[in-house]
Amino acid sequence: MHGTHWIVEGRIDPRWPINTRGNIGEVFPEVLTPMSYELGVLAAEAGWRDAYRELGILRKGDFANDDPVIIGLYGGYGYLNVSYLRMIGVRAPGSSPEAIDLTLFGEGNPPPYAPRKGDKSLLSTLRILGTVLKALAVQEPPPVVADSYRLVEQWEARQPPLDADDARLVAYLDEFPALFRQTFRNHLMASSLAAIVSGVLADNAKAAGDPGLATRLLGASGGVLSASYSQELYEVAKRVRADPALMGAFDAGIAGLADRLSAMAQAREFNREFAAFIARHGHRGPNDWEMSSRTWENTPDLALVAIDRMRLADYDLSPQVRLGDVEQQRQQAFERVWPHVKLMDRGNFKKALKAAPHWARAREATRDRAIRSMLPPKRVLRELVRRAAQRGGVDDVRQVAMLRYREEFPRYLRDPSSLMATIRERWALRERFAAVTPPFFISSQQDVPSIESLESAQAASAQPAAAGTVLMGDPGSAGVARGRARVVLDPADACGLQPGEILVAPLTDPAWTPLFLPAAGVVVNVGALMSHAVIVSRELGIPCVVAVTGATERIPNGAMIELDGAAGRVTVLHA
Repeated sequence: MHGTHWIVEGRIDPRWPINTRGNIGEVFPEVLTPMSYELGVLAAEAGWRDAYRELGILRKGDFANDDPVIIGLYGGYGYLNVSYLRMIGVRAPGSSPEAIDLTLFGEGNPPPYAPRKGDKSLLSTLRILGTVLKALAVQEPPPVVADSYRLVEQWEARQPPLDADDARLVAYLDEFPALFRQTFRNHLMASSLAAIVSGVLADNAKAAGDPGLATRLLGASGGVLSASYSQELYEVAKRVRADPALMGAFDAGIAGLADRLSAMAQAREFNREFAAFIARHGHRGPNDWEMSSRTWENTPDLALVAIDRMRLADYDLSPQVRLGDVEQQRQQAFERVWPHVKLMDRGNFKKALKAAPHWARAREATRDRAIRSMLPPKRVLRELVRRAAQRGGVDDVRQVAMLRYREEFPRYLRDPSSLMATIRERWALRERFAAVTPPFFISSQQDVPSIESLESAQAASAQPAAAGTVLMGDPGSAGVARGRARVVLDPADACGLQPGEILVAPLTDPAWTPLFLPAAGVVVNVGALMSHAVIVSRELGIPCVVAVTGATERIPNGAMIELDGAAGRVTVLHA
C-alpha cells in the first residue's frame, strides 16, 4: 500500500474480511477521531462481543484477540463487519445470511455468503433458539431498557462539577469506557433481537414475492423515542406560528436567535419549553457517537433550525394525520403474506408481528441511553479543552480529538503548545478525508484506501440524473410522495428546506429527525430495514427510500421527484 493513511487504522481480519459502511453510516457519518476511537469504539467492540456472547451468537475461537473486528476503522471511516454479522443468520434458527444483509445493511451487492467450516454451531443455534423464543414472546418493554436507564442515571449523578480540578475531570473520563461497554452491550442486545424478529417478517414478505411488504407489516410501532423529538419540537413550532412576535424573531434568521429570544418577554413560555426539551434530549445531535460532536445542548441552533422549518407549514404536520390508514395497510400486507408462510412457521410469524414494535422501541431507547451516557464526558472534555486553550492550546474540541487519548491528551493538558503542530497537521488530513466518500465495501487489507486514491475516485463521481431517470434503492416506509428535492448535507444547514419538499440526505441520525416532519418524503444514500431513517419515517407516516446510491450527488437540488417508499423507487420528473 502506498499513500497517506488515517491516523488510526484497523486491520482486516482474514477470517472475517467483508466490511461495509451500511448501517454504521448513521452512527459514524463523519471521519472518526482517534480520541473517540479509544474512548468509545474499543469499548463498543467489547460491549458488542458481550451481547453476542450472551445471545449465543459468539462462540469460542471466533476472534484471535481483542483487536476490533466487528467495528472497523478504515480510510478514516467506521465500518461494520458483514462477514461476522452474517453469523446471526447462520447460527440463528429460521434466519439466513441474506436476511441479515437485507435487515442491517440494505445497500449494495456484497459478495454472497460462502459456508465455511466453523461457521455453524449446534450449541450456538440451541442457545439462540431459546433467546429468540423469549424475544418473540415479548409483550412489554424488555428489561434491557430499564437497565439502560438505571445505568445512565447513576452515571450522570456521578459527574463531577465542571469547576473541579483537571485530575478529577480526567479521572471521570477514564471511567467512561467501562460504563459505555455496558450501555452499548444493552443496545446491541436490543438491536440484534430487533433484527432477528423483523427478519422473520422480511423473510416471509420476500417469500410472498414482494420484499416491500415488510415495511407495511412493521408499520408504526408508536412510542419510538427518536421519533418523539420531532413531535415535541412541532408543538413548540406551533407556539411560534401562533405568535407574531416569535415569528418575527425567527424571520430575522437563526444567527443570534437564541439571544434575541432570551431577551424577549413574549418568549418566556417558548424559552421554558425549549429549555425543557434540551434538558430531556440535549445529548442528541449530528454524529452523536463522536466525543467531540455538536449536541442540541452545546449547539442549540441545531434544534432551532428544525423549529424554523416546521413553523412555516400552513397545514397540520402531526404524524397522526399522515399515518391515516396504517393499520388497514398492515392488515392488507398480512393477508398477502400469510398464504406464503410455511405451516410450521405461522405461530412465530404472528408472534413476530406483535413483538416487533416492542423491539423497535427497545432498539431506539437503548441507543438513546447509550448516547446519553456520553453527554457528561462530552461536557467534561469541552471544559478541559477550554482550559487548555487558555494555556496556549486550541479552543476547537474537534481538533483536540485528533490526539490519542492515552498517549497524547495528558501531555496536551500539561503543555498544549507541545502538540499544536501535531493537531494542525492531523486536522488538515482530517479535512481531506472529510471531503471524500469512502468505499461502501472493503474486503481485504489491500482495499483500505489512501487519501490520494479516495480523492481520485471522488473526482470521477456520478453525474446528476436527467429527467426520467429512475433511481432504485430499498423500501423504507410505505407511501408515495411527489415534490421538490432538497439536498441537505448537514442538519444545521437546512434553512432551504420548505414544508412539502422531499429531504435528500447522505444518511440520517436522530439530529435529522425533526427535519423529517416538514418533509413530504425522505431519500437517503445509505440505510436498511432497521436503520434510523426507516424506523422514524414509519413512525411519522412519511414515505422513505433508503440505499439510493449517490442520491445526494445524482438528484439535482430543486428537481421535481417522486418516491415510492414501498417499491424503493425514486423518479426524477424534471430538473
